[in-house]
Amino acid sequence: MAVHLVMQAFMLLLACELAEAAPPIAKPNCKSRCGNLQIPYPFGIGPDCYLDKWFEIVCKGTGGSAQAFLTSIDKEVRQIIISNNPSTNNFIEPIVQVQVPTIYSRYCKYAGNHGIVNITGSPFHFSPFHNIFISVGCDNTAKIANIFPKIFGCESDCKKDVKVDKEAKCSGFNCCESTNIPSDLQAFDVEFRSRNKSNDEEGGKQGCKYAFLADKGWLEKSKRDPSSVHYWEYVPVVLEWAIFPWNNNSHELFHFLKGGRNVSCSFPDENKDYFNRISCHCATGYKGNPYVDGGCEDINECEDDLLNYCKNKLDCENTEGGYNCEKRKSKLKVVIVGRNITLFKNIGNSTHRTSEEVMPYMIGVTKIDA
Repeated sequence: MAVHLVMQAFMLLLACELAEAAPPIAKPNCKSRCGNLQIPYPFGIGPDCYLDKWFEIVCKGTGGSAQAFLTSIDKEVRQIIISNNPSTNNFIEPIVQVQVPTIYSRYCKYAGNHGIVNITGSPFHFSPFHNIFISVGCDNTAKIANIFPKIFGCESDCKKDVKVDKEAKCSGFNCCESTNIPSDLQAFDVEFRSRNKSNDEEGGKQGCKYAFLADKGWLEKSKRDPSSVHYWEYVPVVLEWAIFPWNNNSHELFHFLKGGRNVSCSFPDENKDYFNRISCHCATGYKGNPYVDGGCEDINECEDDLLNYCKNKLDCENTEGGYNCEKRKSKLKVVIVGRNITLFKNIGNSTHRTSEEVMPYMIGVTKIDA
Protein backbone atom coordinates (compact mmCIF):
# COMPACT_ATOMS: atom_id res chain seq x y z
CA MET A 1 0.00 0.00 0.00
CA ALA A 2 2.78 2.40 0.98
CA VAL A 3 4.68 1.73 -2.23
CA HIS A 4 1.49 2.31 -4.22
CA LEU A 5 1.07 5.73 -2.58
CA VAL A 6 4.69 6.61 -3.33
CA MET A 7 4.25 5.66 -7.01
CA GLN A 8 1.07 7.75 -7.26
CA ALA A 9 2.86 10.76 -5.79
CA PHE A 10 5.76 10.27 -8.22
CA MET A 11 3.48 10.11 -11.27
CA LEU A 12 1.60 13.22 -10.10
CA LEU A 13 4.86 15.11 -9.70
CA LEU A 14 6.00 14.02 -13.17
CA ALA A 15 2.71 15.15 -14.72
CA CYS A 16 3.05 18.56 -13.05
CA GLU A 17 6.60 18.96 -14.37
CA LEU A 18 5.50 18.10 -17.91
CA ALA A 19 2.64 20.58 -17.69
CA GLU A 20 5.01 23.31 -16.53
CA ALA A 21 7.41 22.47 -19.36
CA ALA A 22 4.82 23.24 -22.05
CA PRO A 23 4.20 26.98 -22.53
CA PRO A 24 1.13 27.92 -24.58
CA ILE A 25 1.52 28.04 -28.37
CA ALA A 26 -2.10 28.81 -29.32
CA LYS A 27 -4.73 31.18 -27.97
CA PRO A 28 -6.75 29.95 -24.97
CA ASN A 29 -9.51 27.45 -25.87
CA CYS A 30 -8.10 27.01 -29.40
CA LYS A 31 -6.78 23.84 -31.02
CA SER A 32 -3.00 23.70 -31.10
CA ARG A 33 -2.64 20.72 -33.47
CA CYS A 34 -3.90 19.44 -36.79
CA GLY A 35 -2.87 15.82 -37.12
CA ASN A 36 0.81 15.73 -36.20
CA LEU A 37 1.35 19.41 -37.00
CA GLN A 38 1.53 22.07 -34.28
CA ILE A 39 -0.51 25.21 -35.07
CA PRO A 40 1.02 28.15 -33.17
CA TYR A 41 -0.61 31.59 -32.99
CA PRO A 42 -0.87 33.88 -35.06
CA PHE A 43 -1.98 30.85 -37.10
CA GLY A 44 -5.13 29.21 -35.80
CA ILE A 45 -8.04 26.86 -36.40
CA GLY A 46 -11.55 28.26 -36.00
CA PRO A 47 -13.04 31.70 -35.26
CA ASP A 48 -11.05 34.02 -32.97
CA CYS A 49 -8.11 31.60 -33.00
CA TYR A 50 -6.00 33.27 -35.74
CA LEU A 51 -4.73 36.84 -36.01
CA ASP A 52 -6.45 37.63 -39.32
CA LYS A 53 -7.61 35.80 -42.44
CA TRP A 54 -4.05 35.49 -43.74
CA PHE A 55 -3.28 33.05 -40.91
CA GLU A 56 -6.46 30.96 -40.94
CA ILE A 57 -5.83 27.20 -40.94
CA VAL A 58 -8.46 24.64 -41.97
CA CYS A 59 -7.86 21.12 -40.69
CA LYS A 60 -9.13 18.40 -43.04
CA GLY A 61 -9.43 14.82 -41.82
CA THR A 62 -9.08 13.29 -38.37
CA GLY A 63 -6.39 11.82 -36.17
CA GLY A 64 -2.73 11.77 -37.13
CA SER A 65 -3.52 11.78 -40.87
CA ALA A 66 -5.34 15.13 -40.79
CA GLN A 67 -3.95 17.81 -43.14
CA ALA A 68 -3.67 21.55 -42.51
CA PHE A 69 -4.41 24.10 -45.24
CA LEU A 70 -3.57 27.80 -45.24
CA THR A 71 -6.79 29.09 -46.77
CA SER A 72 -5.49 32.56 -47.71
CA ILE A 73 -3.09 31.12 -50.28
CA ASP A 74 -4.80 27.74 -50.75
CA LYS A 75 -1.75 25.63 -49.88
CA GLU A 76 -1.21 22.58 -47.69
CA VAL A 77 0.97 23.33 -44.66
CA ARG A 78 3.69 20.87 -43.65
CA GLN A 79 5.54 22.81 -40.95
CA ILE A 80 5.36 26.11 -39.02
CA ILE A 81 8.37 27.53 -37.19
CA ILE A 82 7.89 30.54 -34.94
CA SER A 83 11.04 31.46 -33.06
CA ASN A 84 14.80 31.16 -32.69
CA ASN A 85 16.89 28.02 -32.27
CA PRO A 86 17.57 27.49 -28.51
CA SER A 87 20.72 25.44 -29.17
CA THR A 88 22.42 28.32 -30.98
CA ASN A 89 20.35 31.37 -29.95
CA ASN A 90 20.46 32.32 -33.63
CA PHE A 91 17.40 34.25 -34.76
CA ILE A 92 15.77 32.95 -37.91
CA GLU A 93 12.85 34.46 -39.77
CA PRO A 94 9.52 32.82 -38.90
CA ILE A 95 8.75 30.31 -41.64
CA VAL A 96 6.00 28.05 -42.91
CA GLN A 97 6.59 25.09 -45.23
CA VAL A 98 3.84 24.57 -47.82
CA GLN A 99 3.27 22.29 -50.79
CA VAL A 100 3.47 23.94 -54.23
CA PRO A 101 3.05 22.41 -57.70
CA THR A 102 5.83 21.90 -60.23
CA ILE A 103 5.82 24.16 -63.31
CA TYR A 104 6.03 22.44 -66.72
CA SER A 105 6.81 23.74 -70.20
CA ARG A 106 4.19 23.67 -72.95
CA TYR A 107 5.37 20.32 -74.35
CA CYS A 108 4.93 18.40 -71.12
CA LYS A 109 2.06 16.09 -70.28
CA TYR A 110 1.13 18.26 -67.30
CA ALA A 111 1.53 21.60 -69.12
CA GLY A 112 -0.69 24.43 -67.95
CA ASN A 113 -0.73 27.29 -65.50
CA HIS A 114 -1.57 25.26 -62.38
CA GLY A 115 2.04 25.54 -61.17
CA ILE A 116 2.07 29.34 -60.97
CA VAL A 117 2.07 30.67 -57.40
CA ASN A 118 1.12 34.28 -56.70
CA ILE A 119 1.01 35.46 -53.07
CA THR A 120 1.48 39.17 -53.83
CA GLY A 121 0.11 41.41 -51.09
CA SER A 122 0.25 38.68 -48.46
CA PRO A 123 2.56 38.60 -45.40
CA PHE A 124 4.36 35.64 -47.00
CA HIS A 125 7.29 35.51 -49.43
CA PHE A 126 9.57 32.78 -50.76
CA SER A 127 12.59 32.36 -48.50
CA PRO A 128 15.86 33.23 -50.29
CA PHE A 129 17.79 31.35 -47.61
CA HIS A 130 15.88 28.06 -47.30
CA ASN A 131 14.92 27.40 -50.94
CA ILE A 132 16.68 26.28 -54.09
CA PHE A 133 15.61 26.76 -57.71
CA ILE A 134 15.89 23.66 -59.90
CA SER A 135 15.07 23.09 -63.56
CA VAL A 136 15.26 19.88 -65.58
CA GLY A 137 15.56 19.46 -69.34
CA CYS A 138 17.88 19.36 -72.33
CA ASP A 139 18.78 22.48 -74.31
CA ASN A 140 17.18 24.38 -71.45
CA THR A 141 17.30 27.93 -70.12
CA ALA A 142 14.84 28.43 -67.27
CA LYS A 143 14.25 31.85 -65.72
CA ILE A 144 11.81 33.16 -63.12
CA ALA A 145 9.35 35.35 -65.03
CA ASN A 146 8.22 38.91 -64.32
CA ILE A 147 10.99 40.03 -61.97
CA PHE A 148 12.54 42.66 -64.28
CA PRO A 149 15.10 44.20 -64.01
CA LYS A 150 16.41 41.18 -62.09
CA ILE A 151 17.43 38.06 -64.00
CA PHE A 152 17.41 34.74 -62.19
CA GLY A 153 17.54 31.16 -63.43
CA CYS A 154 19.86 28.40 -64.65
CA GLU A 155 20.80 26.39 -67.75
CA SER A 156 21.07 22.67 -68.48
CA ASP A 157 21.85 20.52 -71.49
CA CYS A 158 22.36 16.89 -72.43
CA LYS A 159 25.42 17.21 -74.65
CA LYS A 160 28.60 15.39 -73.72
CA ASP A 161 30.64 18.60 -73.73
CA VAL A 162 28.37 20.50 -71.33
CA LYS A 163 30.18 22.11 -68.39
CA VAL A 164 29.11 20.55 -65.11
CA ASP A 165 29.38 21.56 -61.46
CA LYS A 166 30.45 18.39 -59.65
CA GLU A 167 29.60 19.89 -56.25
CA ALA A 168 25.97 20.61 -57.14
CA LYS A 169 23.04 18.23 -56.78
CA CYS A 170 22.07 19.32 -60.30
CA SER A 171 25.36 19.59 -62.17
CA GLY A 172 24.13 21.19 -65.40
CA PHE A 173 23.70 17.91 -67.28
CA ASN A 174 19.94 17.58 -67.81
CA CYS A 175 19.42 19.39 -64.51
CA CYS A 176 20.52 22.78 -63.15
CA GLU A 177 20.16 24.69 -59.90
CA SER A 178 20.60 28.13 -58.37
CA THR A 179 20.38 29.35 -54.78
CA ASN A 180 20.59 33.12 -55.30
CA ILE A 181 16.83 33.56 -55.09
CA PRO A 182 15.63 37.19 -55.16
CA SER A 183 14.53 38.53 -51.78
CA ASP A 184 10.84 39.34 -51.20
CA LEU A 185 9.79 37.13 -54.12
CA GLN A 186 6.00 36.68 -53.98
CA ALA A 187 5.14 35.45 -57.47
CA PHE A 188 6.67 32.33 -59.00
CA ASP A 189 6.33 31.54 -62.68
CA VAL A 190 8.99 30.19 -65.04
CA GLU A 191 9.91 31.09 -68.61
CA PHE A 192 11.54 28.26 -70.59
CA ARG A 193 13.80 28.95 -73.57
CA SER A 194 16.20 26.98 -75.74
CA ARG A 195 19.95 27.44 -75.25
CA ASN A 196 20.23 27.02 -79.01
CA LYS A 197 19.43 30.51 -80.36
CA SER A 198 18.49 29.13 -83.77
CA ASN A 199 15.57 27.41 -82.10
CA ASP A 200 13.55 30.18 -80.48
CA GLU A 201 10.35 28.19 -80.02
CA GLU A 202 9.54 27.58 -76.35
CA GLY A 203 10.22 24.02 -75.40
CA GLY A 204 12.57 23.48 -78.30
CA LYS A 205 13.23 20.18 -80.01
CA GLN A 206 14.15 18.51 -76.74
CA GLY A 207 10.56 18.43 -75.48
CA CYS A 208 9.44 18.60 -71.87
CA LYS A 209 11.14 20.87 -69.34
CA TYR A 210 10.11 21.66 -65.80
CA ALA A 211 11.17 23.75 -62.84
CA PHE A 212 10.35 24.30 -59.18
CA LEU A 213 11.38 26.01 -55.97
CA ALA A 214 11.99 23.58 -53.11
CA ASP A 215 13.11 23.50 -49.49
CA LYS A 216 16.86 22.81 -49.56
CA GLY A 217 16.70 20.87 -46.30
CA TRP A 218 13.93 18.63 -47.61
CA LEU A 219 15.79 17.95 -50.85
CA GLU A 220 18.97 16.99 -49.00
CA LYS A 221 17.14 14.68 -46.58
CA SER A 222 15.03 13.03 -49.27
CA LYS A 223 18.16 12.05 -51.25
CA ARG A 224 16.01 12.03 -54.37
CA ASP A 225 17.22 12.73 -57.87
CA PRO A 226 15.77 16.14 -58.85
CA SER A 227 15.66 15.04 -62.49
CA SER A 228 12.82 12.68 -61.54
CA VAL A 229 10.71 15.64 -60.41
CA HIS A 230 8.09 15.04 -63.09
CA TYR A 231 6.91 12.19 -60.88
CA TRP A 232 6.35 14.67 -58.01
CA GLU A 233 3.29 16.76 -58.65
CA TYR A 234 4.00 18.86 -55.54
CA VAL A 235 7.16 19.79 -53.65
CA PRO A 236 7.63 21.57 -50.29
CA VAL A 237 8.78 25.19 -50.36
CA VAL A 238 9.58 27.53 -47.46
CA LEU A 239 7.79 30.85 -47.03
CA GLU A 240 9.01 33.49 -44.62
CA TRP A 241 6.27 35.52 -42.96
CA ALA A 242 5.67 38.52 -40.74
CA ILE A 243 2.73 40.51 -39.35
CA PHE A 244 1.08 43.56 -40.88
CA PRO A 245 0.25 45.90 -37.97
CA TRP A 246 -2.33 48.09 -39.70
CA ASN A 247 -5.57 46.16 -39.00
CA ASN A 248 -7.29 46.17 -35.60
CA ASN A 249 -6.17 42.74 -34.40
CA SER A 250 -2.59 43.31 -35.53
CA HIS A 251 -2.52 46.77 -33.96
CA GLU A 252 -3.50 45.30 -30.58
CA LEU A 253 -0.85 42.60 -30.94
CA PHE A 254 1.66 45.29 -31.92
CA HIS A 255 1.18 47.12 -28.61
CA PHE A 256 1.13 43.85 -26.64
CA LEU A 257 4.46 42.82 -28.17
CA LYS A 258 6.00 46.23 -27.55
CA GLY A 259 5.50 45.73 -23.81
CA GLY A 260 6.09 42.01 -23.92
CA ARG A 261 8.40 40.36 -21.42
CA ASN A 262 11.15 38.06 -22.69
CA VAL A 263 10.29 38.99 -26.29
CA SER A 264 12.44 40.68 -28.94
CA CYS A 265 10.83 42.20 -32.05
CA SER A 266 11.71 44.22 -35.12
CA PHE A 267 9.26 47.13 -34.80
CA PRO A 268 8.32 49.74 -37.41
CA ASP A 269 8.15 53.45 -36.68
CA GLU A 270 4.72 53.94 -35.09
CA ASN A 271 4.70 57.63 -36.07
CA LYS A 272 4.80 56.86 -39.79
CA ASP A 273 1.61 56.50 -41.80
CA TYR A 274 2.78 53.22 -43.32
CA PHE A 275 3.79 50.44 -40.95
CA ASN A 276 6.26 47.84 -42.09
CA ARG A 277 5.98 44.20 -41.11
CA ILE A 278 6.62 42.94 -37.57
CA SER A 279 8.51 39.77 -36.72
CA CYS A 280 9.33 38.59 -33.20
CA HIS A 281 11.20 35.87 -31.36
CA CYS A 282 11.78 34.88 -27.77
CA ALA A 283 14.68 36.79 -26.22
CA THR A 284 18.05 35.13 -25.68
CA GLY A 285 17.72 32.56 -22.92
CA TYR A 286 14.05 31.86 -23.66
CA LYS A 287 12.10 29.58 -26.02
CA GLY A 288 8.51 29.27 -27.19
CA ASN A 289 5.94 31.41 -28.99
CA PRO A 290 6.43 35.18 -28.55
CA TYR A 291 3.01 35.98 -30.02
CA VAL A 292 1.00 34.60 -27.07
CA ASP A 293 0.96 35.77 -23.46
CA GLY A 294 3.38 33.67 -21.44
CA GLY A 295 4.58 31.87 -24.55
CA CYS A 296 8.31 32.45 -23.93
CA GLU A 297 9.75 30.35 -21.10
CA ASP A 298 13.20 30.22 -19.58
CA ILE A 299 15.67 27.76 -21.09
CA ASN A 300 17.51 25.64 -18.53
CA GLU A 301 20.98 25.87 -20.06
CA CYS A 302 22.35 23.61 -17.32
CA GLU A 303 20.47 20.61 -18.75
CA ASP A 304 22.37 20.78 -22.05
CA ASP A 305 26.16 20.96 -22.22
CA LEU A 306 25.87 22.67 -25.61
CA LEU A 307 24.07 25.63 -24.02
CA ASN A 308 26.54 26.42 -21.22
CA TYR A 309 30.28 26.84 -20.81
CA CYS A 310 30.62 25.53 -17.24
CA LYS A 311 33.52 23.10 -17.60
CA ASN A 312 36.01 21.31 -15.36
CA LYS A 313 35.23 22.01 -11.68
CA LEU A 314 32.48 24.55 -12.25
CA ASP A 315 28.82 23.88 -11.45
CA CYS A 316 26.08 25.30 -13.68
CA GLU A 317 23.33 27.25 -11.91
CA ASN A 318 20.30 28.15 -14.02
CA THR A 319 18.93 31.69 -13.74
CA GLU A 320 16.00 33.47 -15.39
CA GLY A 321 17.13 34.08 -18.97
CA GLY A 322 20.66 32.78 -18.40
CA TYR A 323 22.96 30.82 -16.09
CA ASN A 324 25.96 31.17 -13.77
CA CYS A 325 29.06 29.03 -13.43
CA GLU A 326 29.85 28.43 -9.74
CA LYS A 327 32.89 26.78 -8.14
CA ARG A 328 32.06 23.17 -7.40
CA LYS A 329 31.58 22.24 -3.73
CA SER A 330 31.44 18.95 -1.80
CA LYS A 331 28.28 16.99 -2.46
CA LEU A 332 26.27 14.19 -0.91
CA LYS A 333 26.17 11.06 -2.99
CA VAL A 334 23.43 8.43 -2.78
CA VAL A 335 24.89 4.94 -2.31
CA ILE A 336 23.00 1.64 -2.56
CA VAL A 337 23.89 -0.56 0.48
CA GLY A 338 21.15 -3.05 1.35
CA ARG A 339 18.00 -4.99 0.47
CA ASN A 340 15.20 -3.35 2.51
CA ILE A 341 13.44 -0.02 2.13
CA THR A 342 11.96 1.85 5.08
CA LEU A 343 8.78 3.83 4.46
CA PHE A 344 6.97 6.25 6.77
CA LYS A 345 3.24 6.78 6.88
CA ASN A 346 1.24 9.44 8.76
CA ILE A 347 -1.76 8.18 10.77
CA GLY A 348 -3.66 10.87 12.61
CA ASN A 349 -1.15 12.99 14.52
CA SER A 350 1.50 10.26 14.77
CA THR A 351 4.03 8.80 12.37
CA HIS A 352 4.42 5.03 11.97
CA ARG A 353 7.25 3.16 10.31
CA THR A 354 6.53 0.27 7.99
CA SER A 355 9.23 -1.96 6.52
CA GLU A 356 8.45 -3.97 3.43
CA GLU A 357 10.78 -6.01 1.25
CA VAL A 358 9.39 -4.58 -1.94
CA MET A 359 12.58 -2.94 -3.17
CA PRO A 360 15.89 -4.81 -3.47
CA TYR A 361 17.88 -1.98 -1.88
CA MET A 362 17.84 0.72 0.79
CA ILE A 363 19.58 4.06 0.47
CA GLY A 364 22.70 5.28 2.24
CA VAL A 365 24.57 8.59 2.01
CA THR A 366 28.27 9.33 1.78
CA LYS A 367 30.28 12.52 1.27
CA ILE A 368 32.45 13.06 -1.80
CA ASP A 369 34.74 15.92 -2.75
CA ALA A 370 34.84 17.66 -6.09
